[in-house]
Amino acid sequence: MEFMTQLMSGLAVGCIYALVAVGYSMIYRAMGLVNFAQADIMMLGAFVGFSLLAVMPGLPFWMVILGATVLTGAFGAVIERVAYRPALKRNVDQIYLVMLTLGIGIVLSNTALLIWGANPVVYAIPLTHQVYTVAGYPFPAVYVYIAAVMPLMLIGLQLFFSKTWIGVSTRAAADDKETASLMGVQVGRASGVSFAIAAGTGALAGVLYAPISFVSYDMGVIGVKAIAAAVIGTLGSVPGAIIGGLIIGVGETVGSQMIAPQYMDSIAFVVMILILLVRPTGLMSKGAR
Repeated sequence: MEFMTQLMSGLAVGCIYALVAVGYSMIYRAMGLVNFAQADIMMLGAFVGFSLLAVMPGLPFWMVILGATVLTGAFGAVIERVAYRPALKRNVDQIYLVMLTLGIGIVLSNTALLIWGANPVVYAIPLTHQVYTVAGYPFPAVYVYIAAVMPLMLIGLQLFFSKTWIGVSTRAAADDKETASLMGVQVGRASGVSFAIAAGTGALAGVLYAPISFVSYDMGVIGVKAIAAAVIGTLGSVPGAIIGGLIIGVGETVGSQMIAPQYMDSIAFVVMILILLVRPTGLMSKGAR
């Protein structure tokens, strides 16, 4: 019974890592850039959800998810337009772009500290403390939302990128900017769409993670594990990011119970190292692009 409980917990946390890792992979595919601000955007999305509940206390949780995702996604598009696009137009070196992402992440973290304070906060909703029991196994009620959101997100992304002009043009720009531009695709807009979706998935992760834990200005540190998940699945591959997230989540949760909880973070990266020793370019390297 204990193992099954830990397995469900690992899958739930793994889905959170996967959502953040999807953002890393989407931006890497679109721009060849590891956006280290992605984890802090997740934190921002969680605080946006908290603020929505503070303004409208009776708001259903699914509306909190939707509102935080849309608002944070729009903010991601603004960041791309104001900060990243001008830098790309000036053809700055990659290392400066990486430093730019780190700087934006620090600014977001400190802005959250200024607005919401240093003390962690929790979502004031019944879901935070609600527990279900199925076949004798207890699990937090928010796991139901996580289990529903992941397939819906995958289906939504698949339909968007295969059935809409904006989605198809975004894929084309990510694969070959020069050819896509000659075909009439606005590469800048495609980049903005990628950033918006990446920010939205990050916010989704933050809102779903909040009832499991809490919201804090420094919660973006879990983004380091999301980077590991993206690397395991191959940077640039959305399916790989999800697989990597689940591997990290289950590996660290089950492994920490077998060894000791204080080694949870180390176990996550040991898993990453072992996989990369066998597959240096990640599990989905053949299908990354």
